[in-house]
Amino acid sequence: MKKIILLFTVILISSCSSSDESENPFDGELVATVWLGTEDDEGESYTFISNLDFKYVGEGTIESGTYTFNDSSGIFSFSSSGDISFTIQGTKMTVEDGGSSVFLKI
Repeated sequence: MKKIILLFTVILISSCSSSDESENPFDGELVATVWLGTEDDEGESYTFISNLDFKYVGEGTIESGTYTFNDSSGIFSFSSSGDISFTIQGTKMTVEDGGSSVFLKI
């Protein structure tokens, strides 16, 4: 009986521990997500419209393009300014556009 109670307690405790999802809540799905800029990039945003298309809004500009994404990193392809890399970790997207710009998922 003590072994059963001990086993039940271990299962119960392990089910209450933090999971990978809470540490990295990004589920890999970008479609229909919006990411807002922080600090110097406040007022800018990226919206993932489909599995291939995105929209960027910022600094009096609205621009569309395509993107590729694999696990946690990707490339934005702008028709006017070329390619820009980005990475996603949890609810934070870092865009490498000559510097590092941070965008948060809303």
